[in-house]
Amino acid sequence: MQLRNDIFLRVALAILLPMTALVLAATYYVERRYQEEVEKELAGSLKTIVAEIDRHLVYQRETFGALTDAPAVQQYIPVMQAASRDELHPEFFARTDTINDFLSAFQRVVPSMNTLRVLDAHANTLVKVRFGRSTPASFDGIESFPLAEEELDDEAYFDKLFELPENEVSVTLLTQTRLEQEEDTSLPMLDYIMPISRENKFVGYLVVNMLGEQIDRILNISRRPHNGSLMIAEVNLEEEGRDDVILYDDSVPVRFSDVKSQERLLKHALDSSLYNNIRHEDEGFVTSADNTQSIYFVEYAPYPDLLANWIVMLRVDQAAIAEPFNRIRVASLVFAGIGLVLSLWLAGMTASHVARPVTRLARTIKDYADGNSKARAKCEDAEEIDQLAESFNYMADTLEQAAVDRDHAQHMMLQQAKLASIGQMAAGIGHELNNPLNNILTLSKLLERNTDKSDQATQLDIASLREETLRASGIVQGILNFARQVPPEYSHFDVATWVDDTFALVQQQANKHAVTLVATAIPKISMYGDRGQLQQVLINLLINAIQASVADSIVEVFAHTEGDNVVISVSDSGMGIDEDELDKIFDPFYSSKQVGEGYGLGLSISMGIIEQHEGSLDIRNNNDAGVIATMSIPLEQLETKHDEELENGQG
Repeated sequence: MQLRNDIFLRVALAILLPMTALVLAATYYVERRYQEEVEKELAGSLKTIVAEIDRHLVYQRETFGALTDAPAVQQYIPVMQAASRDELHPEFFARTDTINDFLSAFQRVVPSMNTLRVLDAHANTLVKVRFGRSTPASFDGIESFPLAEEELDDEAYFDKLFELPENEVSVTLLTQTRLEQEEDTSLPMLDYIMPISRENKFVGYLVVNMLGEQIDRILNISRRPHNGSLMIAEVNLEEEGRDDVILYDDSVPVRFSDVKSQERLLKHALDSSLYNNIRHEDEGFVTSADNTQSIYFVEYAPYPDLLANWIVMLRVDQAAIAEPFNRIRVASLVFAGIGLVLSLWLAGMTASHVARPVTRLARTIKDYADGNSKARAKCEDAEEIDQLAESFNYMADTLEQAAVDRDHAQHMMLQQAKLASIGQMAAGIGHELNNPLNNILTLSKLLERNTDKSDQATQLDIASLREETLRASGIVQGILNFARQVPPEYSHFDVATWVDDTFALVQQQANKHAVTLVATAIPKISMYGDRGQLQQVLINLLINAIQASVADSIVEVFAHTEGDNVVISVSDSGMGIDEDELDKIFDPFYSSKQVGEGYGLGLSISMGIIEQHEGSLDIRNNNDAGVIATMSIPLEQLETKHDEELENGQG
């Protein structure tokens, strides 16, 4: 359970945290790049708006500057010269009507020029045309001089006008225009004024007051990226009443053509931090304290010779810019939530898929540790779990085989110890019995020689005595041979020939039991060992197989090499050996044969011979029927060891 939970949590965190962090980081990165593009776009848009306004104002100034070269204006200059001398020109009224007609027609062609005035050298209005209509000279000046507007008495204003450069377009605010402003509370645009001189004598002024309608039209069709709101305010350090006044604003709305003085100021429209930044910088962008609004601005000087600037601003709602990215982030979080559910579900399935086989493997290991040696792990789908299962199964099989080998080694040690102890005992008994048996055999021969040949009964008894004596002597000799364990005499011999020779020795016994001896696939192998002793082993195995076989059956001998060993097997098709007796067949004097068919020493002696050759002897039941006896003898190790022993002996 703990493993499943760990996998579950780790997989979920490994998937969701990097994925969500990556998506959010990518979103913020893209948003930042987008903000930079927005800044460039808005700055470009502001510059385009300023360029359009500047183009229009330059056109107005150039148009106004060219107006003085018009014939009607040139013809009126003598009238202005006479007025500067406080004289009334003889053609004053005729030429005044002519210039009025000209300026009225001109104003209808260029409607943005709101009011056109011709002033004499004393700044008195000789001609005034407004909205395409001339104003009659209905005011008397000094010496009853006819004027279009009342005569002014403002020495500071006159001094300012007298300082203007002659024959150049300048910008100012006429007192006449200011008086008109006071009447309708509007804030007109500044006046273009050109002082006129002829023959190095100052004669008067040509003045025009512009309408802002044309600028309004330019601004109304100007592009506002990202739903920005356009605003223009004037910074005028020379005219306190015009400083900080908003000239154009989309949000109110306020237009150039209808600006009300002091009605809406920039410092009232913005918070203090934004206002201070904008007033102290030439261009850039500022963001409100609550990060809800950004203002991109640029300062523009519409009047080259005047300390008055316009601040052109685009106000953009930050929410409008951030909204797409907020939606992306919300969508990312929603998808992350969905991904979390799916990931947790998949992680749970994966964790269960991994944890179940691990749990089963743990149970299998515990069962094995509790004594169930047959417990084996099942292979699962996962390659790593399969490797664990295979490793455990290999370990269990290895331990089981090691246990079998250990039991077999212990059994062989016990068998050897048993054989050694019985051999010592048998040697003593054999020596003790051998002399009496020899005496009995000798006396039986003397008794047979001294007994009448016609006494058949006595002769038979003596023959029976001698036969039993010989049988007892054979048993004693076998015991002595078993106890002596005569060292082998090594030599090379061919296995196939050796098997054929052994068949010849036991053929009579095979014929007696109607058993056929067959040598199957005996390859040409050179074997190294004691030919006689090994032949004794093969004879014992063949005789046991013949005696265990039924009539008309086959006893087969196989031979092959296996690694560095030669393996020889004898197989019969008899009844086999009971499982309870398999552990006893190598015990001395143990025999399952009938009395008189064996002494129970053959397999014990054979085991001793094979062990002297550092080989192994194994007898087990066949799967089908009968018994298979297999002896395995090294091919080369014995020869090498024998040569070393000879060298050591010679040394």
